[in-house]
Amino acid sequence: MLEISWLRDSRHSLIGSKASDANSTVFLDPLFVLRSELAEKDIVLCHDVGPLSHSFLYDAVTVQNYRVAYEKIRRHGPGIVFVSDWSKDNFVAIHGSNFRFLTTIPLYVRTGLFDGPQETLPGFDGRFFLTVGAFETRKNQIAALEAYRDGGFNNHGVRYVLCGPRGEGRDKIIDLAKSIPGTVLPGYVPDGQLRWLYANAEAFVLPSLLEGFGMPALEAAYMGLLPIVSEGSALVEAVEGVCVQVSPKDTIAIGQAMRHALSRSSAEKAQTSRELQAVAARASKERFLQSWRSLLQAR
Repeated sequence: MLEISWLRDSRHSLIGSKASDANSTVFLDPLFVLRSELAEKDIVLCHDVGPLSHSFLYDAVTVQNYRVAYEKIRRHGPGIVFVSDWSKDNFVAIHGSNFRFLTTIPLYVRTGLFDGPQETLPGFDGRFFLTVGAFETRKNQIAALEAYRDGGFNNHGVRYVLCGPRGEGRDKIIDLAKSIPGTVLPGYVPDGQLRWLYANAEAFVLPSLLEGFGMPALEAAYMGLLPIVSEGSALVEAVEGVCVQVSPKDTIAIGQAMRHALSRSSAEKAQTSRELQAVAARASKERFLQSWRSLLQAR
């Protein structure tokens, strides 16, 4: 990454030569094309175009590096694989469709994380909402926390558990969470406790500002947990629309969605859970591998 930041698209010290190579190269991130030859026959994996479409969420160096990388990709027109149609549509809106091919191969659920015994969070019981994800600005935990606070859920014995690694913007998020009664910040939790949280929460809340693929929502779906997510986002696509969609900047709408999750009957919860688990079952590793296998054999 230091080399990319220093040299970007310089011709110095490029990896490999395309002069007589008949094979395609698969680049697993757009940035990697900067330090290599790139040809139309190559394939680039693109998770999202966030540094271009949501540049305010990234530092200046990252934004500039991706701008140079995407410009190189535009010039050479290789095949591009996206992890969601949402990412593909955003890419086309910026760069057009004049490429060897543009296709989507969604990611898959990592079931190993969830297949195992559950362990109760020590000293914890009662109803709660759950957010799992890095404490960073793009995850938009601030809006979710404000919705929880303004909705008065703690007064009705409903808590809000947020766990995940610390990312960019963590201090503001954590400070706000600590100031709101009813919020629980367990920090790192072992897999057994994470499984228990997914299995017992009322809803999974993530009105994210940017997701290239909706893995958090898909993991919640695997556990049959209702996702409350940003409208029209990759999160919605990942769960095939089996979710509650909200405007990520509308804390009133987020609070109403949380209230709706609490008001569901047992039968409604069971039906939604079955639908979500069916969605997650279709997002299998086997389907993912076969899609890539078919693509590479055809190209």
